[in-house]
Amino acid sequence: MKRLHLIVAVLITTLLLNACKKDYYVDGGLADPHYNGSIYDYLVNTPYWFDTISYIIDRAGMKEILQRDTVTFFSPTDDAVKVVMNALNEYRYYNVQDSVHLQDIDPEVWKYFLSMYILKGKYLAKQFARVDPVNVYAYPGINYVMDGGYVLNIGLIYQNYNNVEAVGPRIIRLTDITYDPQNFQNNPSIIVATSDIQPKNGVLHVLNNNHVFGFRGGTFIRLAQQYLEQ
Repeated sequence: MKRLHLIVAVLITTLLLNACKKDYYVDGGLADPHYNGSIYDYLVNTPYWFDTISYIIDRAGMKEILQRDTVTFFSPTDDAVKVVMNALNEYRYYNVQDSVHLQDIDPEVWKYFLSMYILKGKYLAKQFARVDPVNVYAYPGINYVMDGGYVLNIGLIYQNYNNVEAVGPRIIRLTDITYDPQNFQNNPSIIVATSDIQPKNGVLHVLNNNHVFGFRGGTFIRLAQQYLEQ
């Protein structure tokens, strides 16, 4: 187990730095944040960023949720999935196993991880409480139970501007607090690059491109391997 943790840590760090096929998702601002279609439709019609995400949504049988239910989806970009798939195949290579592809991963694996990013109801950025990772007792954000039962801390980081505290842009931050409940800053986290896209059935927030799908690459590898070895 210690060997697995070491291999995974090295793989994820290396692949996260080198695997991105696209530049960071840049929020140039939306003149009109509304989209005349569902969250799923938006993803399908933005293939440069979400072709892989759309595919695994279909594989997981979650199309209807993102097409009809009122939800908030914190969407990773394709590169987040690429990082963990590359890490999985590197791990399999070290263990003299054949490489695998998206279609080889059990749909239940995709469903488990995608559910982490879906929050029932409609949440715009302004609705989240303030979070300050270095002063979490004063500004703790709020812990939300996501669609699959996973708990994420979600809050707004108030940035400084011109040396004035907390008057700059506000950015959504997601933190996987179950990794280390005793030390908030030790938990995997990611910020939102583009917020408040508003399709007809909810809200879409796009995560920064340097995200690891599922927050912990090692968990993805272990779960994917379990199903592959059945």
